[in-house]
Amino acid sequence: MQTLTRSQPWFGGLGLLFALFFTFISPSHAETTTEGKVVGGVEHEMPEWFKESFLEIQEDVKEASAGNKHVMLFFHLNNCPYCDKMLKDNFLQEPSKTYIQENFDVIAINVKGDRQVQYSKELAFSEKELADELEVALTPTISFINSENKTVARLNGYRSPEQFKPVLDYVAKQIYKTESLSDYLAKQPQSDQYTLRPNELFQPLKDLSSIKTPLAVIFESNTCSDCAYFHDTLLQDEAIKTEFKALTVVRFDANDSTEIIDVNGQKTTPKDWLKQLKLSYQPGMVFFDEGKEVTRLEGKLFNFHFQQLLNYVSSQGYKEHSFPAHLGLRQAELLQQGKTVDISE
Repeated sequence: MQTLTRSQPWFGGLGLLFALFFTFISPSHAETTTEGKVVGGVEHEMPEWFKESFLEIQEDVKEASAGNKHVMLFFHLNNCPYCDKMLKDNFLQEPSKTYIQENFDVIAINVKGDRQVQYSKELAFSEKELADELEVALTPTISFINSENKTVARLNGYRSPEQFKPVLDYVAKQIYKTESLSDYLAKQPQSDQYTLRPNELFQPLKDLSSIKTPLAVIFESNTCSDCAYFHDTLLQDEAIKTEFKALTVVRFDANDSTEIIDVNGQKTTPKDWLKQLKLSYQPGMVFFDEGKEVTRLEGKLFNFHFQQLLNYVSSQGYKEHSFPAHLGLRQAELLQQGKTVDISE
């Protein structure tokens, strides 16, 4: 029986994507234009206490279970700024470091690596093939595996220590046996209370079933830890605002019980819809076009990657390419124009 489970790619931290950038420069163009460059990549190393695994995951699971632990697969990429920040903030700092060591065996998987991974008795891949099979479209992606070699939680993108600790508890205490991760996280208290802010880009719509343009649905709440960053940094960027203006943008309070009509014409509430969508991050965003979900954002993004995610939807690039390919083509255009692309925070 296959134990591999697929998960829809949710674009949180996008370190993997800059590994897929392409450069298409003709000789004549190169003679007259100085090629741009990509900046902001960060070198990093895996902590020395990560498990030295033979990448036979079933055996790793058995060993972890014998020690009352779970396996944590840390999908990373060389020079990924999001991976570096995740490691520094969570895996190299106390109290998270000791808590992770006590409850998890962490195994690093390089999404462009060639090492062989025996994922189960039936499934064997190279590291990069495994990343493709699991639809890892961003780094870091963290997958938690239980004693039955099944994925019980997955995070797509960077999480702060405040955001990461409840997820660690959810897995270590096996709360996944009785509750979904999104429901569990929705009940967690936050140290700072956020007040939802208005923005001229947000439209006060309650019926989303008849919207013809690409649609961005944003969920925020008073426990949202990255909403201030979204408003103070991302929404202040002119390029991002331009991309948003090509979309219909609706923002809901995640705790609102007011009746709305979703993209399928079904009566619901923002609170119930969020539960149905199983978003585990705020500000969570789901992008629709022609009544169907195109992609979603479920992790912190820096300016350039966030702008390109919006463009992927607004330009309907999703009809021709995956997001990594779309991002690569977009960056290639900028590099050909001699522009610098900054993928850092």
